[in-house]
Amino acid sequence: MIVKDYKWIALIIMSISELMVMSLWFSASAVAPELATIWGISGIGTLIVTLMVQFGFVAGALISASLGLADKMNPRKLFAFSALMSALFTVMFVFLYHYFFIEMILMLLTGIMMAGIYPVAVLIVSSWFPSRRGLALGIVIAGLTLGSALPHIILDLPFIREWEALLEFSSMLSLLGGAMVFLILRDNKKYMNAPKFKWDTIKLIIRNKPVMLANYGYFGHMWELYAMWTWIPVFIFSSFAFYYTGSKLLFMVGIVSFSIIGLSGVVGSILGGLISDRIGRTLSTSIYLGISGTSAVLIGLTYRSAPFITIIVGIIWGITVIADSAQFSTAVTELSSNKIRGSALTFQMALGFLITVGSIYAIDILRNTVGWHWAFSFLSIGPLLGIISMIRLRYRNESSLMCNGKK
Repeated sequence: MIVKDYKWIALIIMSISELMVMSLWFSASAVAPELATIWGISGIGTLIVTLMVQFGFVAGALISASLGLADKMNPRKLFAFSALMSALFTVMFVFLYHYFFIEMILMLLTGIMMAGIYPVAVLIVSSWFPSRRGLALGIVIAGLTLGSALPHIILDLPFIREWEALLEFSSMLSLLGGAMVFLILRDNKKYMNAPKFKWDTIKLIIRNKPVMLANYGYFGHMWELYAMWTWIPVFIFSSFAFYYTGSKLLFMVGIVSFSIIGLSGVVGSILGGLISDRIGRTLSTSIYLGISGTSAVLIGLTYRSAPFITIIVGIIWGITVIADSAQFSTAVTELSSNKIRGSALTFQMALGFLITVGSIYAIDILRNTVGWHWAFSFLSIGPLLGIISMIRLRYRNESSLMCNGKK
């Protein structure tokens, strides 16, 4: 089979592997209530589990890009190694769950290893797709999204009785995902150079207004995305508890959370790539940001209303909140020079994930102060600022560099 045809097989392998490995990201946070009881913590303590993964990812992305690990190691082997280590740290988490401090270190290490999953998958797929990259990366993001939502559906499986089983099952998926890439995926002789991060280029990035406008759009997107993914299951549980109880409530929460985060995210990621390649980056991302920001306000108004209303708004939100994700990174690659491109991508990703820590924490405060009716409205600030940035970018001369002049 010639390489030209093999790229679609490579895309399928990477997307499925990404789905499997990324199931680890939210596995611990999905069982946070059980862990909080074991550790005797509440409030911010329960958030630390999720936040440590975010911090780990930021640190891992900076370390990996600064050292150029994806150039020094075969990207396919780096992905498989990261998947293996992520699974190992998660299994250790199960056996050492009585030691809170050790568990936090393990979650931090898991996040660091995740930096060898998502960015490396993007690098590998990009090398196979010099054209139609928007669609290809959208499909990879779909795998990431579905994997992030997977713990919610795994909890509904009949053989998952305890929280330990969820983490062990997710670890097994991570091992399988890494094995697929290591054993099945072919090496691409035309691997792209890994995006290196150089600290002395930060000033050049900040002074590059078009690149920073694309970054501001991404930051607004990230302010909303991970806070939504983290808290929507909790919101649904509280809202649906008005109508359901016991095992039926847990089943509904799992199914609806998976549908909003996972299935809707897959649709949004793929459609986002297709539409963006057709109408341009600034217009498409502004549309997605506008709809998702509006959904962030509307979802709270459905609190304890008829469940089907919450589900409809949630699905719309789930589709649009992720649809623009890959397009901001694509825009940076189109707007930046070779001298700063790698550092600009790492800067965008690291700072974007760091921002998620603030919004995740903010929702925890707001749900206990203003209540669920208005808590998510705070997230709409991100999309609003993102739209302003993308409109400003659209009217700059440099915007013609994006999407073959489609802006």
